[in-house]
Amino acid sequence: MVESATGLRESRRVETTRALKAAARRRTLEHGLAGFTVEEVCEDAGVSRRTFFNYFASKELAVVGIPLRDDADEVEAAFVEAGPTGLGTIIDALVELNLHRWEQLGLGAADASELLALIDREPKLLGVMLQQLDAAERGDIVLVERRERLVSGDLRAAAAVHVVGGLLRLTNEEVFATDADDFATIIRRRLAAVRELFA
Repeated sequence: MVESATGLRESRRVETTRALKAAARRRTLEHGLAGFTVEEVCEDAGVSRRTFFNYFASKELAVVGIPLRDDADEVEAAFVEAGPTGLGTIIDALVELNLHRWEQLGLGAADASELLALIDREPKLLGVMLQQLDAAERGDIVLVERRERLVSGDLRAAAAVHVVGGLLRLTNEEVFATDADDFATIIRRRLAAVRELFA
């Protein structure tokens, strides 16, 4: 019974996230970011304003498709608690952490073309995306420091996060450009190439 309730709740969460994102994107393409309110997005999606802010921190993040995640703390806590495993395994652990995040976002090739159209309509969205990326990288550096019991500012933590960040950027480009392979396959192929460089 608990399992089915959890499945139903997760299904509802996914559907509400999708509906809010779609409504925010549609209104942005039609009217620009300044041309609509959060309340109008809520009306389109059939949810309350309070529900909107349980899912997204801002209208811009709804358009970009970056939700607030209830399970993010759990996933990140598990990442930290799995350590220390030594810096030799941290790249793999970071890739797995980001694979989980990617799966939760549920992005595909259609999202890429839609995001490009949205950025064309509202260039400030690119800045929003870059700010989110920067904040995520800073957060991941702290996670690596905590997992591996490193002092704050240890360059190895930042280096690991930036290596994985480079892999993520290249993987995103390939996924969105070709849609030939899935995200996990592409990033693991790129990770194998990095390993060969340092072997």
